Amino acid sequence: MDSISADIVILPSPAISALAIKVSSGLHQFGTLSVLEEGKIFPHASLYMCQLKTADLPKVESILTGIAARHSLKILEAAEYAQENRYIDIEYMRIQDLDQLQEQVLEFINPVRDGLRPQDEARLKTAKGQDLENLKKYGYRGVGEAFRPHLTLARFVLEQELDTSTLPQVSEFSGSFTHLGLFEMGPNGTCVRRIATFALQG
Repeated sequence: MDSISADIVILPSPAISALAIKVSSGLHQFGTLSVLEEGKIFPHASLYMCQLKTADLPKVESILTGIAARHSLKILEAAEYAQENRYIDIEYMRIQDLDQLQEQVLEFINPVRDGLRPQDEARLKTAKGQDLENLKKYGYRGVGEAFRPHLTLARFVLEQELDTSTLPQVSEFSGSFTHLGLFEMGPNGTCVRRIATFALQG
């Protein structure tokens, strides 16, 4: 049966999204595998990456509609720029409301997922400790204590340490995240096809 690699995410306000796309596009000069692009590669912070059968997408949409109705928008504080594995990210402070949102997504979507994404099948062979436990239970490493809310600006072709003093103050990315989103994933952890969005309105 057909399935896709999916990302269930929270989406920033239009102002944060526009700033992220602008900053990201400027990073292309440093040699990138991916940058954000209006309507094509979407700014987001991931809650749960998982494999889903296409036939189950309407069920997943229904679940996420219910979750969004119980949760209000999240005000997140951008803490720092982070650079690792050729990615440059905006790291956000974890808050209890956001942890609870991820927990609900995991609780209701994990039983629906279709095994492991190809990337996670490969990771399972070498994972250890908490990563291994999370992959076995959820098919995703970034769960619980390993949850790291962040918005990826770009991935570089080569490993490099960008001078972030040339970028806007990271605090400019603080603000509201207003929607849940269900996306199909592309390479480099990107969200390339919007399947549905759900206003956080609880």
